[in-house]
Amino acid sequence: MSNASNIAFSPTGDTILVPAAATAPTGVQAVAAAGVGQYRIVNTGTIVVHLGVGATAATATANAVAAVAGTPAKGIIIMPGAIEILRFANDAFFSGVSASAVSLYITPGQGI
Repeated sequence: MSNASNIAFSPTGDTILVPAAATAPTGVQAVAAAGVGQYRIVNTGTIVVHLGVGATAATATANAVAAVAGTPAKGIIIMPGAIEILRFANDAFFSGVSASAVSLYITPGQGI
């Protein structure tokens, strides 16, 4: 594991707001000043969000899908109140689907 993996999270770009709803909205891009591909994701809501990620807004929106029995999906579950640091491609787009409106805040950066 590299030393960069053991440092405290440090933002490298602006925080974006990704609204999640029953129908996934158009993906929003999180641009990093220095492309390192780590993102701090905060679910401020009280419900689960299925996060879609992609290289384009359309791909992120299409990937924001909840899995159901027998049908896998690309959506990543972000639990209510969760703060996660995940790694994706640099300058990724994000969208979310949930049972009702909720906000995700996503900050590009580096560290854990």
